[in-house]
Amino acid sequence: MPRQSAIAGQIAPIIESFILSIDDLHAIIRHVSDILSAVDLAVLIAFGWLMVPFIRIIYSFINAATKSNKASDKKNEDSFEKSYLYFVSDHLSQISRLALLVYACDCVVVAFVSVGYKAEIVSNVFAKILYTSWLARRFSSLKRYLLGKVLDRAPNNCDKIQLLNRITDGMVYALLGVKILEYLSVETGLALGSIFAVGTTGGLIISLASQEIAKGIMSGVEMATSDRFYEGDNVHFGDGTQGYIVKMGFLRTKIRKYDSAVIDIPNSQLGGQRAINVSRSKTCRILTTLRFDFRDIQIIPKTLEAIKEEIRLACPKLIKDGTKPFRAMISSFEQDHVEAVINCYFDLPPTGEDFWANRELMFLAIDRGVRKTEIQYHRPICHIHE
Repeated sequence: MPRQSAIAGQIAPIIESFILSIDDLHAIIRHVSDILSAVDLAVLIAFGWLMVPFIRIIYSFINAATKSNKASDKKNEDSFEKSYLYFVSDHLSQISRLALLVYACDCVVVAFVSVGYKAEIVSNVFAKILYTSWLARRFSSLKRYLLGKVLDRAPNNCDKIQLLNRITDGMVYALLGVKILEYLSVETGLALGSIFAVGTTGGLIISLASQEIAKGIMSGVEMATSDRFYEGDNVHFGDGTQGYIVKMGFLRTKIRKYDSAVIDIPNSQLGGQRAINVSRSKTCRILTTLRFDFRDIQIIPKTLEAIKEEIRLACPKLIKDGTKPFRAMISSFEQDHVEAVINCYFDLPPTGEDFWANRELMFLAIDRGVRKTEIQYHRPICHIHE
């Protein structure tokens, strides 16, 4: 027995199967003409292409008839495209156009069936996939419209709304894909379960290898939705990383440090860290430790009062209403010197040119207060903590 070939001798029969005889053409024409209806086509064409222009004309005529003067015209003019009437008619038009596509698919399927091909289920599958995809797109458009309304009311949440838009789109299209597979499984009898069973081992390997990626994505989503910080914010992380958020991605975040170096950090390393969003701080604190000699200990209280007075005069942003502490006092006795602490709060964010200018004014005020009492610093002069 000759061995059956894979290609040799198989091409010609395939080509011959697509060559139609005269009888086949007659059968196609007869069966297609049986299902064609001029009324059906006229209704679908009228709803699909003529309904919206017709309603627009009527809408414009009614508006023109009810308006009395030009002032009321400008005040009450409503665009047809923004009306609920257009919304309903446009959707009916889209449904009719899709129905015409399904009608054409039915004709093609009947033509194939009439010459012996088994394609009866194609029309049902095509119609279900077509209308389900249309519903998914309509839902996505409605979602974008609603999120746009929310964005108009809360423009500061732009990043969060964009992320929600992407996540929702992903969920919608994932459900659409599952639904399409379900249609194919039910209508065609395709054993999708066996396909998934074969891919279980490969899926396990992929899932184990992508744990870090999944962790990074979840951390990125958590950071974007938690309102902790946005792009452009000045942030201090618990591991010592400090700088401005340049870009927040699903997997990695770029931070520009104060020396202008840009570092790229995986979100999995940032997600669980403590963070201070300096950009959202409305007040700042400057804590300064001064050192004096023991021989001047009786003069130090007078010096500290002079320092406080100079700071009050030099720094208009100083918080002195009692809501924040404003202290200048002896804090400890060390081995060879006395330490005094100057603790000030200012109505300024702890970043930017205004902060640094105010910081300089405070230090100059401290020095003037020290010089007024002719006291000497103990070297090293001071330690600054912010």
